[in-house]
Amino acid sequence: MRIKSAFSKICLVFIVMVGGVASSKADQNDDYSSGVIPSSPRPFPEQFKDYQILPTSISPDKQYALIYPKRSVLYDLEEFSLYLVALNPFRILTIIPLYWTNLTRNSHGSYEVKWSKDSSAVIVVEGSKWGPSKSFLVTIKKGYAGSITDLTDHIRFEVIDGFWKSKAEPFNAAFDILFSGVNEMDFLNSNQIQINYECTSDPKSLKKRPWDVRFEGVWDIPKGVFTSKRIIPVPPISPEPSQK
Repeated sequence: MRIKSAFSKICLVFIVMVGGVASSKADQNDDYSSGVIPSSPRPFPEQFKDYQILPTSISPDKQYALIYPKRSVLYDLEEFSLYLVALNPFRILTIIPLYWTNLTRNSHGSYEVKWSKDSSAVIVVEGSKWGPSKSFLVTIKKGYAGSITDLTDHIRFEVIDGFWKSKAEPFNAAFDILFSGVNEMDFLNSNQIQINYECTSDPKSLKKRPWDVRFEGVWDIPKGVFTSKRIIPVPPISPEPSQK
């Protein structure tokens, strides 16, 4: 898998504990940009000698993690990927896609990794300037990864019809809507994910006809559907009064 751009800077890395989620908030210095390299139970195979464990990405049972090239060699590599791996013994489970995120040369945003308490599923959020760019769900069963679910695509499907009906102006020629503002995605338990994402066509609050909604829903992992969902309009931000 060829990635044309490389990791430049990560502003924020954290794992949140909500409900049944077994994880902890990372120290602000424990991120990729600070050069932290979490220890592995055994050395990686020779073909992955240039890779390291992505900070905060080790599963609660210590069996799985995400790996990415070391910062010291990143700009020298022509081909690299973000992998979900088993650690002991080392084995590639799947490749996590990379888009317009900080795991490319985008200088804005964040990454976030959240595991279910029993290590049977992981959410990988790739952040961009305004908010989540992609939020992927991967399940693990008997040491093997299931298919990758793009949860952001499913959220978009739920809200996009309302956006077009509003006749609001798209964000730009490349993106009609974005995820911006306060966005939360957490495991309720091993089978359910609580989602609270704000969707907007105007993160800069500059357009005359902005479109902003909040999507709230519960994703059922085994069924692959939202078992509850609602779309809530977000009032436009009033301009601050001028100072006389």
